[in-house]
Amino acid sequence: MIERPSARLILLDPQDRLFLFKVHNPTVYDPADPFHDPFWVMIGGMVDPGEDYAEAAVREAREETGLIVDPDVRWVWSRQRIMQWRERKVLHRERFFLARAATTAIDTSGLDEREKSWTIDHRWWPLQEIAQSTERFEPKDLGDRLATLLREGPPAEPLVLP
Repeated sequence: MIERPSARLILLDPQDRLFLFKVHNPTVYDPADPFHDPFWVMIGGMVDPGEDYAEAAVREAREETGLIVDPDVRWVWSRQRIMQWRERKVLHRERFFLARAATTAIDTSGLDEREKSWTIDHRWWPLQEIAQSTERFEPKDLGDRLATLLREGPPAEPLVLP
């Protein structure tokens, strides 16, 4: 089994809208909780050698959106799960970081060819629309998790997601 440390960014704009990508990649799925794509996912990716999770989250924001995010991001959630990727089992060790964007202008030209091939759309989502949507989000309970985060602020210690 391959281990993949990954960083995700809960990127909020000044109106508390969350930035998400809509992706379609049928080679990636969770055998314990199969779902069909496309689905909406946060900015993020693999932690590179020599990089910590927070640095990876900030780098991914720059690469995927063109946004420069304050490096003082807050670790708020963790998740570990086994996914199937290209017929291989991968243990994803994810950390989710909270950050704010000063602007909503997005530049996706930094996406690599592979990322471009599976990215369908991107947008800023208001919490209410996430909660009411029939679209698939990752994590599945994103609407509830985000509502709690916005209402209560970051937890004292990162929460472990199922």
